[in-house]
Amino acid sequence: MSIFDWLGTLLPRGGARSRSRAALAGVMPPQRAAPEENGAGNSRAEFDAGLAAYAAQDYAAAIDCFKSVLDKAHDDADAHNNLGMSQLALGNCGDAMDSFVLALHFRPQFPQALYNMALAAHRLGDCAQAVASLERALELTPDFAVAHSMLGYVLGHELGEYERGAAHIRRALELSPADPDVRCNSSAVLTREGRAVEALAICNDLLAAYPAMHEARLNRSLALLKLGRFAEAWPDYEARKAARGNYVPRALPLPEWQGEALRNRKLLVYAEQGLGDQIMFASCLPDVLHEAALCVIECAPQLVPVFRLSFPAATIASRADGDATLSRLAQSAGVDCQVAIGSLPGHLRKSASDFPCHTGYLKADPARIEYWRRRLDELGPGLKIGISWSGGAPSTGGGNRSLRLAEWSPILELPACTFVSLQYGNAGTELQVLSEQSRGRIHEWREAIESYAETAALVAALDLVISVQTALVHLAGALGKPAWVMLRAASEWRYLEQGETMPWYPSLRLLRQPHPGDWQPVVARIAQDLAHLAPR
Repeated sequence: MSIFDWLGTLLPRGGARSRSRAALAGVMPPQRAAPEENGAGNSRAEFDAGLAAYAAQDYAAAIDCFKSVLDKAHDDADAHNNLGMSQLALGNCGDAMDSFVLALHFRPQFPQALYNMALAAHRLGDCAQAVASLERALELTPDFAVAHSMLGYVLGHELGEYERGAAHIRRALELSPADPDVRCNSSAVLTREGRAVEALAICNDLLAAYPAMHEARLNRSLALLKLGRFAEAWPDYEARKAARGNYVPRALPLPEWQGEALRNRKLLVYAEQGLGDQIMFASCLPDVLHEAALCVIECAPQLVPVFRLSFPAATIASRADGDATLSRLAQSAGVDCQVAIGSLPGHLRKSASDFPCHTGYLKADPARIEYWRRRLDELGPGLKIGISWSGGAPSTGGGNRSLRLAEWSPILELPACTFVSLQYGNAGTELQVLSEQSRGRIHEWREAIESYAETAALVAALDLVISVQTALVHLAGALGKPAWVMLRAASEWRYLEQGETMPWYPSLRLLRQPHPGDWQPVVARIAQDLAHLAPR
């Protein structure tokens, strides 16, 4: 059995990729064992030399020292833990994990090693394992402040368990109110709770003391964006490129566009973040296309057909083709500079008045729109409404922004309304149960869901879209289609802190939970408004 197989018998394994926007504390300080725990001979001197090398950030030398200790005393848990910390500092997460496993094998009740194991697991993208390690560490040491903070961070920002995560971060703040990483995490909690002004004060204090704290700068940007203070927010939003998150650096040998005039210049706009983000930031593309001599625009492969139809003057590239292909394309087109699509608003959307009152900047194929209109007409009279009730994976908070289809009954039982599923994934079982319970019928065409181009055409043919937070919301808004968005109480920055409208999409209406997890008032409001709208 390999060491990772053995680890699998101790801790559950998961696959969620890191997408956080808060702060993680670093590894625990090196463990200094009592002399008798370090074997005989010169192990003590080698152990101390390893500590000194680690403190001097000479991690390779530290590794050599701790390995030498382990050659003489293979069961030294502190040496295994410190070896893992040194390996983790060099980015050798798999080797670090091996060391932490061995540290815990020789000392099962070792909370510091459990914390460090969680950090290694998180960097490997294994959030379930990180949570299990942290929970075990807190069983052993309930007042372990940084473990509370990291657990809250992983639960809230990686797994979408915001309330549970916030409780751990609050506990960490009680135990260690001056810890900068804990305070940074608390600022993210406050922004989520609609207390962005308080979050700003914390971030300002942190950045005054630690100007290079990228997570605090990014948290400040999200608080400012939630308050609609765009000009202040966008410079800080660039910190996403240095903070732990879902921005992926690109190896493209082109200078960065800094917002200067694009007249007679050629620009590469490369993709970042998820489908919804790319669709939303694409609202800036007409601006640069109007000014630049040429644009090469990269996007997710699902969006390529829609972007090609919507931006015919641009060269559209698929993110799936990779950096080398994109670089060759840019070179052959004579591109002068590059910019991440998420950086465009920093140059083009500095105030609310900079957001255009558009009727749609994405386009669907007119022939396919007409096809879906005919299909919808065959369903009979009344409003044709597309719905989506479940959004996102656990790593993006899907559980908190989703409803069970049965909870839609007050809406689905309305007369004069015909409902069409726009739910991504396999929703067949839920639809079958709904039909058997006679709570209304929802029509589903899988071919319209499995292709983004077809989804766009169907959405364009509908009268209205009602959805929880998914990329579908962005697609509807970008097409200029009326859509009602069911928002959880702790909504993302793009939906602002309050109000029923958002600057990115004039056709969207926002309906917010009054309290976390309470969808009933939102459903009741939609049912009431549809009952008045349908007869007209």
